Amino acid sequence: MEEANRVRFARADAKRDLKSGALDIYDLLMDPSEELKGAKVEEMLLAVRGMGRVKVTRILRESGVSRAKTLVGLTHGQRDRLLKALGCS
Repeated sequence: MEEANRVRFARADAKRDLKSGALDIYDLLMDPSEELKGAKVEEMLLAVRGMGRVKVTRILRESGVSRAKTLVGLTHGQRDRLLKALGCS
């Protein structure tokens, strides 16, 4: 129960930080904290300012990443393609 709440709060904080720009999506994809490893990539991308459902869906498709993929589940290739699609190099 406590663990679940800790994870929920950490994800909520991360989304808030992504939206405000305090957290860079590059940093999140490269090194997710323990609480965020199970978070869905799509969910985190949607929290980034200027990223809507259509854009996120297109980026995931271009990168060959499933909507169900978690941050920890990304292969190196998927992570690289995702970062490239997002314009982080």
